Amino acid sequence: MIVTGALTSSKAAPPAKVEPIPDQGGSLYAGRGQTRAQQVISPELAKRVATYFRCLNTISNDIANMPLQQFQRARLNNGLRLTHQIPPDPNVRNISYLIEVSPNRWMIPFVFKKTVIMWLLSWGNALIWQPPPPALRELFILPTNVTTPKFDPSGNLWYEVRFPNGEKRFIPSVEVTPVMINSTNGIWGRSVLEYARETIGLRMGMSATQSSVQGQGLNPAAYIQVDSILDKKGRDNYREAYSDGISGSDNAGTLIVFDKKVTKFEPITMQFRDAQFLESMQSTDLEIANFCNFPAYKLNMGKQSYQSNEQQDLDYLKSTLDPHLVQWEQTARLHWLSEADQQSNYFKFIRESILRTNAKSRAELHEIQIRSGTMQPNESREIEDRDGYEEGGKFYMTKNYGPVGGEPKPVQDSKSGE
Repeated sequence: MIVTGALTSSKAAPPAKVEPIPDQGGSLYAGRGQTRAQQVISPELAKRVATYFRCLNTISNDIANMPLQQFQRARLNNGLRLTHQIPPDPNVRNISYLIEVSPNRWMIPFVFKKTVIMWLLSWGNALIWQPPPPALRELFILPTNVTTPKFDPSGNLWYEVRFPNGEKRFIPSVEVTPVMINSTNGIWGRSVLEYARETIGLRMGMSATQSSVQGQGLNPAAYIQVDSILDKKGRDNYREAYSDGISGSDNAGTLIVFDKKVTKFEPITMQFRDAQFLESMQSTDLEIANFCNFPAYKLNMGKQSYQSNEQQDLDYLKSTLDPHLVQWEQTARLHWLSEADQQSNYFKFIRESILRTNAKSRAELHEIQIRSGTMQPNESREIEDRDGYEEGGKFYMTKNYGPVGGEPKPVQDSKSGE
């Protein structure tokens, strides 16, 4: 068996010392704060709200799914411009290799990009660190919650980072690629939670109320009057007796029996319809989506159709994802390229990948680009992961086009032979 073979195979020598993997942003209460709804909210606790969790994961997954590539634009001697993708090189571990194959020794590109966006949305900042030589060329993510930006007397920006072993280190800004949201000074951003904390806290309070009612077997609270003077312990005994009889969904609709000391029993009915409880929950979910700039149709709200969702996907790409993509592309060009390379090199997320599910529209677009001389057939086949063919490396255009302002060619008379 495979397992037996694995157990009997040669074993690597165990390390002399191992340490637990740090997860500085994973603490449930890191960055916590309390709301007026008496709910403790932190970047991790807020993920217990389904709407917020879906917003974060959908946005981060969609961005992580997009390939991030490096391109170079050059001008040939004949005046034509040539743009080509810089291929990954594992020998020198160029930037193309880091962003397309292996950002660091532990992560694949998808995980790396998703983690960056999760830090960005949850904490307002994502910091990508590239240690200088002689260190191996890699990209790391600095935990935002243990990093503080600071200026020295000369106005240079530094990042003070507290590492898991307790060491504090100052990293110059030239080594760090920052991505931020909701910034008021262009140096440090603010997370969605800074503005949506009260709304998310209200939604958590609604869920807690719903759970409490469910825990009571959907039974109402009640007022009990007894024919005796009770101290605190006596009141607690009656309260516990009533709660034990109705708690849990299995006890819903059961009969509660009291002794003759109970002279009055009056249920206190909670009218969910009066408070429009369910409508309030849905309205709060929409508010959370608005804070995240997340379209409601992705929360399965409202009427939907294939055609309308296709258009909404384009709007989602433009309104929700593009602000993050453009900022990452621009800051990568500034921090990952030398001044000489910045003139002709740039980075680009391949946005077409998010629309790959619409095969019909993609085929129509390719057909238009091919017959207009914009795209080679082999380029279209490459996008669809298909092999090229010999004549597919040329540009084609329909023959009924002519140059602007050009003289029309005379039509040959077939009868005269001229």
